[in-house]
Amino acid sequence: MQSNTQPTPIDSLSKSDRDHPTRTQETAPKKGARSFMQVTGFNMFRAKGAADNQRLNAMSDGVFSIVITLMVFSIKIPDVAPGQVAAELPSALLRMIPDLLSVFLGFMVLGIYWVGHNNVFLHVLRHDRLMLWLNILFLLSVALIPFPAALLVRYSDQQISAVLYAINLIVGGVLLDLIWWYATYNRHLMCDTVQPALMRSFHFRILTGPAIYLVAIGVSFFSLLAAKILFAVAIIYYLVPNVQDFLHHEQLNPSQKPGLPRS
Repeated sequence: MQSNTQPTPIDSLSKSDRDHPTRTQETAPKKGARSFMQVTGFNMFRAKGAADNQRLNAMSDGVFSIVITLMVFSIKIPDVAPGQVAAELPSALLRMIPDLLSVFLGFMVLGIYWVGHNNVFLHVLRHDRLMLWLNILFLLSVALIPFPAALLVRYSDQQISAVLYAINLIVGGVLLDLIWWYATYNRHLMCDTVQPALMRSFHFRILTGPAIYLVAIGVSFFSLLAAKILFAVAIIYYLVPNVQDFLHHEQLNPSQKPGLPRS
């Protein structure tokens, strides 16, 4: 008579699995189990994110404003004895020149970063958690700008001052480009009409500065003067309008045609 007894589940397991039943229970796939990605269809590069950047931009503008204000407040009026004003005030003002140059340099660099940030977020219309943290890290690099700027002016004969200044601006530029890259990837956080030419021009414009600063670090090992000239070149580069500005304005005002070919 043939037995109808079916093998028990334990009989179908390998010897190693029978010796470790707990491991088998933990690793065996559960029936119908699917990952969060499979269930929800979530993809961080496709999710549209929150549709209002008002608070993000408000915080960013606030950080820029506070940093600039504190930098200006660091300038102190010379304290000269009433009877010695005519004799000592001129020399006291001369001693303040490094402080004034530090404020000027920091103000110019902060202005360049604010313009870049503003231009980016004219096209980036949404945000998610990663975008918020990328922006916060960018603002951290912005808040640190007055320190290496002052260091570069006060200790202009020291290579470490030039290196720290360049590193700070490299980090800030790379973070701003990461914000743009993340927003434009699959266009999940930006308007759908942005042209590929504009996307490429933003990357080129943003990363030119970090490239110059990286070269300046290498040059500083041979000539601090040449490194400082490169710092000035970077500032001038961002002050002068170029093709990217025309593409940017054309995108914001599609009815106006400046005569440049579309890509």
